[in-house]
Parts: sequence; structure tokens; C-alpha cells
Amino acid sequence: MKTLIIYGSVFGNTAQAANFLADTLGPETLIKPLAETVAADISAAERVIVATPTHAGRASQPWQNFLKFLPGDIWQGKRVAVFSTGLPVQGQNFFLKILLKVLGYAATPTLALLLKKGALMAGEPLDLMVATKQGPLLPGELERLSVWALKLK
Repeated sequence: MKTLIIYGSVFGNTAQAANFLADTLGPETLIKPLAETVAADISAAERVIVATPTHAGRASQPWQNFLKFLPGDIWQGKRVAVFSTGLPVQGQNFFLKILLKVLGYAATPTLALLLKKGALMAGEPLDLMVATKQGPLLPGELERLSVWALKLK
């Protein structure tokens, strides 16, 4: 297995994007839900792509717990990339706009955490936008994901 995509999804948006990405990357890609992923899966992969919904500017709580309890050296030298899903700033009420601008999205802080743990960046963090909390992904987001996939190392 060359690439492992691990996804957590609440409303199906992140799962949809992760499955699309797996199809885009091809047959040497394994995709697993977060709940079914174990440390050995990460160890066996050359590259790991983390896919998480954004909750209060960070990865979802299941993701945070998963990352916290993995062996400390599992990310050492592992190529990683992260994408997240979340609401766009445009079209939100004043309070939510401020909150989104201040807290941001999960991909950047999640990637930063993995780099601190010794991972190597395989691609810039990507934030995909959804129409509402329940979805769907906004038009054009899967195309953005496809372009991002081509740039991964």
C-alpha cells in the first residue's frame, strides 16, 4: 500500500471527499474510516492522508483522541497531508463569520501537529467547503481536491 487515507465523518461530507480522493489516487490507495484504523495501518503506509471535519477550528474530537493515543514515533519520517471540511465564511451570520475567521479550519493545525511529531509534509493543507453543516460539498470542491491530489508528494 502506497497511500492510506484515514477519514472521520459526521454528516458524510468528509467521507465523500475521502472516497473521491481514493478513486483519484488509484489502486495503491487504501481508505479506512477512523474508527477502523490501527497504528499498524499507518506504519505500513508510505503516505498518510488525514481527512477530518472542522469542529471549532480543529479536527473532530475522535480525531484528536486518535492522534493523542498513537505511539509517539509513528509519524516519524511519514509523509502526510491533511484536508478538512467546514462551512465557508461567506453567507454566514455575523457571529459565525467572526468565529470562522478567528478559529479557522482543521487542516492547518492538524498538519502542524503531525509535523511536530516528526511527519514530513506531503502537501499543503486543504480546507473544503460545505453548503451547510449537513452538506453537501459546495460545487467545485471535488475538483479542487483533484488538483490538490496531483500536487501531493
